[in-house]
Amino acid sequence: MILRLLQYIISLVFVLSFVRAQAPSPGAVPLAIRSPHFNCWLPGSGLPGNWPNYWNANRILGWTGFIRIDGVTWEWLGNSPGNKTTLVKAEITPTRTILTLTAGPMQLEATFLSPVEPTDLVRQSFPFIYMSLTAKATDGASHSVQVYSDISAEWVSGDSGNTVNWSTTPGNDFVYHQAQRASPASMQEINDLAEDATVYYAMGNSPNMTWQTGTDVVLRGQFSGNLTGGRLSNTEDKNPRSISNNWPVFAHSMDLGSISEISTPVVWALGLVRDPTIRYVTGDGSTQLRSSYFWTQYKTIGDAIGAFIKDFPNALQRAIDLDKKITSDALLISQNYADLVSLSVRQTVGSVDITTSKGSDGQWNTSDILIFMKSVGDTSRQSHGIHVRAFPAYLYLNASWAGFLLKSSLQHQSATPSASTYAIPDLGILHHLTAHSFRSEGSGNMITMALAHAQSSGDGSLISTYYPLLKSWASYLATNALNQTTFITSDGQNNPNLAIKGIIGVRTMGEISKIVGQTNDSSHFKDQASAMLQDWENRAIPSNHIASVYGQPASWGLIYNLFSDRLLKLNFITQKIYSDQTNFYATQIPTAENFGLPYDSDTIDEVKSHWTMLTAATTTDNGTRDDLVSLVHTRAWLNNSTLPFLTDYNAVSGVATGTGGKSSPAQGAIFAPLALNLPQRSITGSVPGGGGDNGGSGGSGRGGKSKPNIGAIVGGTVAGIIGTTLLGLSLWLWQRRQKRKEFTPTPATDPFSLHLEIPGAEDTYISHPRYKGPHNSQGRYGARSTPTPSSLSTFNAMLPPHPTSSQHHHSNSQSTSTSGPLPWSSNEPSISPVTLSSSEYPLDGRPAPRDSKTRTSSRSQSNPMTSSSSAASPSDTIPPNVDVTRNLRNEVENLRREMAEIRAQRLYDINEAPPQYN
Repeated sequence: MILRLLQYIISLVFVLSFVRAQAPSPGAVPLAIRSPHFNCWLPGSGLPGNWPNYWNANRILGWTGFIRIDGVTWEWLGNSPGNKTTLVKAEITPTRTILTLTAGPMQLEATFLSPVEPTDLVRQSFPFIYMSLTAKATDGASHSVQVYSDISAEWVSGDSGNTVNWSTTPGNDFVYHQAQRASPASMQEINDLAEDATVYYAMGNSPNMTWQTGTDVVLRGQFSGNLTGGRLSNTEDKNPRSISNNWPVFAHSMDLGSISEISTPVVWALGLVRDPTIRYVTGDGSTQLRSSYFWTQYKTIGDAIGAFIKDFPNALQRAIDLDKKITSDALLISQNYADLVSLSVRQTVGSVDITTSKGSDGQWNTSDILIFMKSVGDTSRQSHGIHVRAFPAYLYLNASWAGFLLKSSLQHQSATPSASTYAIPDLGILHHLTAHSFRSEGSGNMITMALAHAQSSGDGSLISTYYPLLKSWASYLATNALNQTTFITSDGQNNPNLAIKGIIGVRTMGEISKIVGQTNDSSHFKDQASAMLQDWENRAIPSNHIASVYGQPASWGLIYNLFSDRLLKLNFITQKIYSDQTNFYATQIPTAENFGLPYDSDTIDEVKSHWTMLTAATTTDNGTRDDLVSLVHTRAWLNNSTLPFLTDYNAVSGVATGTGGKSSPAQGAIFAPLALNLPQRSITGSVPGGGGDNGGSGGSGRGGKSKPNIGAIVGGTVAGIIGTTLLGLSLWLWQRRQKRKEFTPTPATDPFSLHLEIPGAEDTYISHPRYKGPHNSQGRYGARSTPTPSSLSTFNAMLPPHPTSSQHHHSNSQSTSTSGPLPWSSNEPSISPVTLSSSEYPLDGRPAPRDSKTRTSSRSQSNPMTSSSSAASPSDTIPPNVDVTRNLRNEVENLRREMAEIRAQRLYDINEAPPQYN
């Protein structure tokens, strides 16, 4: 076993040595994204001389960083007067943005870490990020070095005329500043910023750390001046005032003495806290004020901040492990795809509030977990249309999160009379739409997401508890989805793309009915779906592709709604439809504009990146898939743009269309190709009878009225599994291995069969005469590869979908050692994914440097327009030992998954509370 694992690691290092390094950075890079209202980007590709901005690009968020070297001060973050550092490179991983800069005789590395904690609800719900700084002298000499950073009060209001107050809390281990509006406006926004937030800026305490609050130019001048030697006065400005009145800032500095290297990172912690975070009006009209889940663990914000600061070494290692895991999986498709995945993670995960409530006794109800998603980039909240786009990322990271997200909508709609017939579109501003708008789309989305959650998590409680509600929506679709002259989707109306969503929803309901033991319903919905599909094919496919409007054969679009059939592995849509549609896309791509194919022929210049990525996951040809990915990548890495990662933009210019979908969680759709390879788990917690309605073919009802005792059922089932598994584990594994050895795989003639190709070693930008504009292609005209299901060691394959208080685990196998357990950690043993280092992602999970010249920039007050390209001949050659490597990898991965699934089943208990810590 150990030998095979070593062989697997060696072979993967060899394979990844062919992979290209990450492209130059996009036009704006993420700095701090941890909640819907804590979302900060740096425009200008990370270049110094730009102020950090809120996601909407309409609000500067004051945040500066300086380093003082031998009495000379250099700014590495922000845009204050004075010397600017020079950007060497900007790197983006799923959890980190890393800026490498030069300041006189030293090279700096500023890292902005927004933790993503897939196995830990307390950590994930704590809205704080780390900023760390290291440096090394380029001349080998020692220098007198001090570092400084401050934030302004612009973080707590969209109106700089509002009055703010602040305070500083010094402690033995850390010091933190906090600022808030003098009169907070609960649950209100100005310019998209929350008006009821408190911003915190913290740093570990030491004899060489000083702090101060006061006017921006005074504090920065004091740090830079020769009189204080880079130290602050440890005093507070006691004069509350408006944000723009002498711009109050909150600063920390550190005197590092005479050094040649900052080897131990200097760390700041920045957070934005709202409490409560959600006012949840339930379906029966009652109101809950819900708070972030981390409050279940900490009594005061100071306790939480202290634990967060102490946990930095471990948090950094967990981030590195996760970065390597995600990026290694994505690189099996292409480098362009890995770039997009890395850019999308933080804005997708950071768009939600993980919440809980208090019981009548005033104590936290730790089992009451609901996740609410704000559609950052527009104005809706808890929209099924955004959920379905973000869902692939949540399924990949931890499918239990997807369940908590769905539950908040299902719970509300189960008590909402109008929702007993069709799904309402949104719990926010669209909640009261009562016309035909979005009925078909919403119902189809909710049904398919419910089954996707159950399949990926193994948790059948939602499809069981809310079975009557789901059944009602499916009955509505069976009657209305095919003929929807007045219904609309988010991208148009009366079109076959919307219809197929509803038809797949009906077929999905047949699968759900089967799982919960409703055999009559299952047969009924499957038969209805088959009849509807036949009718749809006759009307929607007049020639060699699916029309986007009935009766208009020349119309076409991206038929992204086929993705749910692929994700759920229904095998409902015929192979010929997928193949014909892929071939059609292949004929359209060569004439595509610079930034992609339009989502519909009626909107010829408008691209939607999320629909493009869902469509890419439905293609049967890897070249077509990779071409679509590359078109999205071209816009994402447009260096003359200063906006956060967009979903909606013009195909020719790349300019945002509509609201643009800036920093939208809809970019979770980028995970669609990876989500196709997630294992389907055995579903527990589904109760025959589906909430009491047994049989029949239509009807309606509202789930949640009579809830089965899921905990007792799951507990008994798990206990039986544990006993049986422990007694028969050795024999069972031996038999499985023998069967696998005897099995001879069939050659991959089916377009859905997956195989491995080695991506080329060079970054190839191709200007092909068939294209109207250049784009970085790793598809039809460049190197590409395809992930094999066995090569993706996903979190859901080895994690229980609902880690519990007594069963919580986190990855700490490579963590920095400490003296005793940290307050922000668990003493429980780890369940960790297999994380592999390679020549491409060595010790810290970051991409290796490119062979091309390093991009640099001097001081600039304007947003940069940079580009670079290199031509190389991509290699599609597969080394002769890849077949052997693949076999070894598959055997190791399959055995690892078997063991992990056993552990997950033993640990899983849906009725217990989520993680608790010592």
